[in-house]
Amino acid sequence: MKKLFLAICFSFVFVVVAQAKVTEISGFEKIPHPVQHKNEEPIVRDVSINEFKELLKRGFSDAKEVDKKNIDQSVSYVPSQIRRKQEQEKDKSFFQKVYDQAINRVSAPKNTIRKDVGINVQQEDVTVDKQQEKWNNIGIPTITAYLPPNNTPFDVPALEHIPYLMSSIEVLPSGLVKFEDTISVIANGNRLSKGLTKILPLEIFNAVGQSQKLDYSILNVQVNDMSVPYKIVSNGKNALMVPAKDYPLNPGIYTYKFEYVVDNLLWNYDSFYQLYWDIGGNGWNLVVDRLGASLNLPQQGTLIDHNVFLGSPQNLSSEAVYIQPNGITAVAYIAARPLFIGEGMHLIANIAKSAFIPETIWQKIIRNFYNYGDVYLSILGLFIIASSMIMSGWYISKNKGQLKISLSKTPLLIRYLVFNRFDIKSVCGFLLELYKKNILDIQQAGETILLIKRTDNLKSLALNEQKALKQIFPAHETVFNVNKQNLLPVKRFSSILGRGLWKQMLGFNLKLNAGYLILSLLILLLIEAFISVFSLNSLYVFKVISLTTILCLFGVLGFFIGKKTWVKIVVRLLSTIIIGVGIILYSAVINPIAGLFILLSIVVTVVALSIYSRRMGLLKQYIQDMGEFKDYLLKHHDNIVLGKDFLNYQSAIWSFDLEDEFVPVSNPEYNKLPVVKNIAKIWGRT
Repeated sequence: MKKLFLAICFSFVFVVVAQAKVTEISGFEKIPHPVQHKNEEPIVRDVSINEFKELLKRGFSDAKEVDKKNIDQSVSYVPSQIRRKQEQEKDKSFFQKVYDQAINRVSAPKNTIRKDVGINVQQEDVTVDKQQEKWNNIGIPTITAYLPPNNTPFDVPALEHIPYLMSSIEVLPSGLVKFEDTISVIANGNRLSKGLTKILPLEIFNAVGQSQKLDYSILNVQVNDMSVPYKIVSNGKNALMVPAKDYPLNPGIYTYKFEYVVDNLLWNYDSFYQLYWDIGGNGWNLVVDRLGASLNLPQQGTLIDHNVFLGSPQNLSSEAVYIQPNGITAVAYIAARPLFIGEGMHLIANIAKSAFIPETIWQKIIRNFYNYGDVYLSILGLFIIASSMIMSGWYISKNKGQLKISLSKTPLLIRYLVFNRFDIKSVCGFLLELYKKNILDIQQAGETILLIKRTDNLKSLALNEQKALKQIFPAHETVFNVNKQNLLPVKRFSSILGRGLWKQMLGFNLKLNAGYLILSLLILLLIEAFISVFSLNSLYVFKVISLTTILCLFGVLGFFIGKKTWVKIVVRLLSTIIIGVGIILYSAVINPIAGLFILLSIVVTVVALSIYSRRMGLLKQYIQDMGEFKDYLLKHHDNIVLGKDFLNYQSAIWSFDLEDEFVPVSNPEYNKLPVVKNIAKIWGRT
């Protein structure tokens, strides 16, 4: 049971209570059962089908009929999740149906779809009237089936169906409910080709629509008195009790016995507990010919009131079920007719609280956490991420620690970090950087200014810088005349440099924020792993929500991408679609509220990273480094203007707007500041 995991997690604080909670039935799930099959050839025999009623009477030989007038009719019909879906389907809009279909596709792994389960198969003829007409067709061939409890032979239709179903429901003083279902099936290799599936609800609802999760433990499953290993897997919002390994079920007659325990099935009201269970429907894609159940209570006189309804959601009736006492603490319920596809037999019973052992505070906490654990864990994840981001922001504001990622002091970065701009001085500063690297020569004779390409070896430049340089030196040209007639190549040259700077800073910010991003993702993945533990298909659920988290991360990042208006609109539209898909994926496998808190954690992470990427965030230290570099130049002013260091620093001098303060004494040839100043005047705001 999933509550065993909770007990282990908190055992350091509540060791004794936790052990008491899980000891009773935790061991049954681990008992190994060999896969065994028993197939016998059915014997054809003409026996009257009406003998079934006599069989039921013999099965409840001590029963006395109860006058229905004496039964408290105040119990209301509380539909199961499957029935609720059927009842609500007709009132849904087109978009609601599309949403539900998307949820069902995601939440139901392909390997859990089985033909004997009605929720997965589209029937051509599912109306009760048509099924009744077909079932009563006297032309249907019959075979002899030896049915429980005494292997009595009966003549049954030679159709794939359930000729016998008897469920023993035992309410234990601890609040657990133990089920022993005996089910005989006629298999012909069609819907029952992989064995019988039992569909179970994952949640139970009360009359006002509130729900609580159910927890199942399999005690034993037998097929023809031989144990067969079964497991419980989730299938959308339901659970399937399926064979641990699919095995071929040859045509024949088989008797299944399911023994399992359900926790959290009783709904706690102020003065009583209410039990609701769909005895025979269970979503089977098979007709149930004979159906009955017995309700066994912990103490005599603790059944306050009860009722049972048979039929489809649109046509429920309490007249189609016989109610009989079955001893001093038990009641029997017998269906007066077959149960067809789409129908159920719904039992509602109110039981006095005196029949149960009082629940401890710790048990209440565990039960509440099991119902809403995914929401609590997602809130915890949001709290941890938000707290860590706030603490990191405070840490950054105090300038504590040293960032290990270096940033080169190029003219483009100096202009961006110090002046928060990319302008014509940035472009001209790049020319001076090329001159220092001996890639470009800058010459002026009178009014003529020439840029001369010295080499084709551009390995020292970034790819975008190489691409930009090709705009003013296309093909094999090596000379570019700087004048107003050649402004178009300059615009392309500047545009490529600007985009390259933006991409460089984006990548740099990602490097700076990678640690925070990885930390947040690890926290979310850890939280999601704990959430997945409480699901039946834990690995599948973890895969869905973890991949959804990555998907939503890209969706949220999309709202911070784009400089042009049309780009922002397109990207944000795609991001909205991605986030919408993410919400559907979250809702398919966990509580939608938990999914929203995980999404909010992603938003908090991305917003925090965007704040860190600002000038007063993680860039603050690099801006200070650039300021210190400027102070260094001013401090060593005299040495720079007198020596050849001027050649190495003139691009930085230009980028810091210090060209008027740094004038070389001898005005050497490598002083290109006056020429670049003229180039900036010609190119203007290009």
